[in-house]
Formats: sequence, C-alpha cells, structure tokens
Amino acid sequence: MDDLEQRLIRSFQTIFPELDDKQIRHASNTSVAAWDSVATVTLVNVVEEEFGIQIDIEAAPELTSFDRFLAYMRGRSNGGRK
Repeated sequence: MDDLEQRLIRSFQTIFPELDDKQIRHASNTSVAAWDSVATVTLVNVVEEEFGIQIDIEAAPELTSFDRFLAYMRGRSNGGRK
C-alpha cells in the first residue's frame, strides 16, 4: 500500500469511522449505508483538504467508491484528470 492509498484510507475513516481498512477498500455508495449525498460532499471536502487539491465538480458524481476515488487521485498524480 502506497502513501496515496494510506492517506485516502485515513480520509475515508474520518467520514466512516465504523469501517476498518479492508472494508474501506471495498466501500461504495451502494455497500455503505451511511454513504449518502451529504457523506459524498463531506468526503470530497476531506480528500481535498488532505491532498491540498480541488476535485473537479464534474468528477464528483463519479466518485462513488474507494476504488474510483483512488483511480481519480492516481490520475491526478500522473498529470491527468479522471
């Protein structure tokens, strides 16, 4: 697990403290009952603060799982925007 993934897990733990690392890695808005639209907005804000970035508003609706957040962040770190 790299630093980006660890930091993203910490961000998710802020919003979903009841989930352990393994559950977070498999988390999505369909598998976590507490993941509603408010949790999504809050999660985006926490990730933005943790990484010192601004997530494109157009991308936010696609960030529906840990994997999608991770792919988005990896795309940003590789110079692209997903």
